[in-house]
Amino acid sequence: MTKAIKLFTDSAADVPREYIEKYDIGVVPLSVIFNGVEFKDKVNLSTEEFYHKLSTEPELPSTNQVNPNEFAEAFKPYVEKGIPILYIGISLKLSGTVQSAQIAKDLLDGEDITIFDTRSASLGEGIQVIRAGQLLADGLPLDDVITALDSHRHESFGMFILDSLTHLVKGGRLSKTQGFVGSLLNIKPLLSFQTSGEIAVIEKVRSQKKALQTLIDRAKEHRDSFADLEVAVVHTNAQETANELTAMVEAQLQPKAAIQAIVGPTIGTHTGPGGVGLFF
Repeated sequence: MTKAIKLFTDSAADVPREYIEKYDIGVVPLSVIFNGVEFKDKVNLSTEEFYHKLSTEPELPSTNQVNPNEFAEAFKPYVEKGIPILYIGISLKLSGTVQSAQIAKDLLDGEDITIFDTRSASLGEGIQVIRAGQLLADGLPLDDVITALDSHRHESFGMFILDSLTHLVKGGRLSKTQGFVGSLLNIKPLLSFQTSGEIAVIEKVRSQKKALQTLIDRAKEHRDSFADLEVAVVHTNAQETANELTAMVEAQLQPKAAIQAIVGPTIGTHTGPGGVGLFF
């Protein structure tokens, strides 16, 4: 019988609550700072409260990675009970959070702590967490789960459109040169997660309608069939646009399932409102 494994992720994964409960996923929160006041993502700052603050506060927020002590505190009860841990985290190219988890592992001398860098974020990260939950629930050994995650990471797709690149440039996740294209009149920049885990502007489109269709077209170029695949649509407080994209996904890609979620405070800090993304 396969030994029980405790699954962890961070709040940047934006895993919907139903999956957190279904697979008993531990979520370690990153921090969001508004005007010098620090909040824990989805702990004392809900997603709804975050977007309200984002639209009313005079200064743009910033984020802090999870620190090693916070990871150690979360991991310690399971280490003491001899329960193996699998932590699946946000891209190391976007946050030092995975590095903090590694330090916590060293502090705890946790030989049974496995750390996996998804090289993605939001539901691009979250889909990998959900997949791990499914595989662990099916009783797969940890080595087989890691092999499946590594394969998924290699074949994954993550692309999104934003209203503005201001937040990404301010947070250092995009260069000022790349950010300039987003300031051009009526231009919708398409951004993609690279295999390295970095974000890059890959295309510029002149209308939202064309941008949404381009997301679908790029998905089709990436994969022939979606019949056995769960596809995620995310949005940054842009429900109507997300509904439009979800309808296009269901009609044109015909996936096994379409998961829709709102981007939480951590990633929302760097994307700003009005964006949508497609991950699988």
